[in-house]
Amino acid sequence: MKRKKTDGGMKKRDNDLHRLLFMPNGLPDGAELTYFIKGQKLLEGYKQGNGIVCCCCERELSPSQFEAHAGMATRRQPYRHIYTSNGLTLHDIALSLANGQCVTTGSSDDTCAVCGDAGDLLLCSECPRAFHPTCLNLKHLPEGEWHCANCADEHGPGRKAVSGEASSTARPIVIRLTRVVKAPEFEIGGCVVCRGHDFSGCTFDDRTVILCDQCEKEFHVGCLRNSGLCDLRGIPEDKWFCCDDCSRIHGSLQSYVSCGVQIIPTSFANIIRRKYLEKGLLIDGATDCGQWRILSGKSRYPEHLPLLSSAAAIFRECFDPIVEKSGRDLIPVMVYGRNISGQEFGGMYCVVLLVRSVVVSAGLLRIFGREVAELPIVATSRKHQGKGYFQALFACIESLLSSLNVENLVLPAADEALSIWTKKFGFAKMSEQQLSKYQKELQLTIFKGTVMLEKKVELLSE
Repeated sequence: MKRKKTDGGMKKRDNDLHRLLFMPNGLPDGAELTYFIKGQKLLEGYKQGNGIVCCCCERELSPSQFEAHAGMATRRQPYRHIYTSNGLTLHDIALSLANGQCVTTGSSDDTCAVCGDAGDLLLCSECPRAFHPTCLNLKHLPEGEWHCANCADEHGPGRKAVSGEASSTARPIVIRLTRVVKAPEFEIGGCVVCRGHDFSGCTFDDRTVILCDQCEKEFHVGCLRNSGLCDLRGIPEDKWFCCDDCSRIHGSLQSYVSCGVQIIPTSFANIIRRKYLEKGLLIDGATDCGQWRILSGKSRYPEHLPLLSSAAAIFRECFDPIVEKSGRDLIPVMVYGRNISGQEFGGMYCVVLLVRSVVVSAGLLRIFGREVAELPIVATSRKHQGKGYFQALFACIESLLSSLNVENLVLPAADEALSIWTKKFGFAKMSEQQLSKYQKELQLTIFKGTVMLEKKVELLSE
């Protein structure tokens, strides 16, 4: 009887310990997992949300269900037989997390977190961020392990971000991520007119493919001519748009980008003011000095780079790495409007909300012409959450889309955020037919484990 009580207490302690794996700063989504017994690999999967997605059936399972799926239900010790890519069990990882260690993917960015360019980079020992020493105004390279300013702050007060001293804390746990960007279930893209995927690569002829610089739809030159849309005699030297709407939207976006910061309209600032009052926070002018701004990572404007870096830091603070098939984190790729592995993000804009010149909330926005826009990532920094900044930013984005006569807004929503988007912001689940229609023409950003939502953009008064 006494032994039974001890086992029960140990099981409760283990349950509390194992919860750390699925909490913020625990095991990141996409972490590769394998069920082993006596050196034999029985089942593979990856961590997603509060469970494990099985690679053989694509179902999300609890660790116990994953063990049963491997044919080992009677063992009832999933956390001691499910291993990460570095050879540690989930139980080992949980113990390390309880002792203050962190988990890292081990892959650093290949672009500077300040300016977005490649080159000789200084790598943070704690997080994936990388920097040009000149962007940090460093005259000498630090020796030993080095932490960026963000990670240095987390290591305790008084620690210098560029000190270069060796870390006194335990080394991070390095694990490998699997792909979490959802692959389409059918071939996407192709000519909008004929649906063909063939193209001429060497010569300019009827099968040459040209992309609209706004909506990113593909067209065969011959199909454009035959349908009466456009008669091209060569590859345009400047930007090309498939219709007047795309040309108008692109011109308006460039005007927004170049005009700099804009004051948040009073009605949107009132959202922040109400939140402050609801929470009993001191209104010290923070509700009256809010601004918003549209940034273009692709344009490489020097004054945009610090703000883009701040936005990327917020996304990383709030989300696990978003990984594509090469294993590269897509967050900086999307923020800086780069292209990778056949995925093009040059049309991404970053919309930020600033309070006293500090980025507190940010979202990535891509407009596929008049029909639809997408908002794949939007977040508020943790220390500024609950103050109405997210709602004010979303109101600014909706107002922008309304002014451009964009009809629909879509986004991928995680299960835990589904009710917020549907009940508070008016979104609804997108039908499979509508999603299929979009995917055949557009390169929507869709993540595994999310639900695609859509809403009509309201016509807002000035």
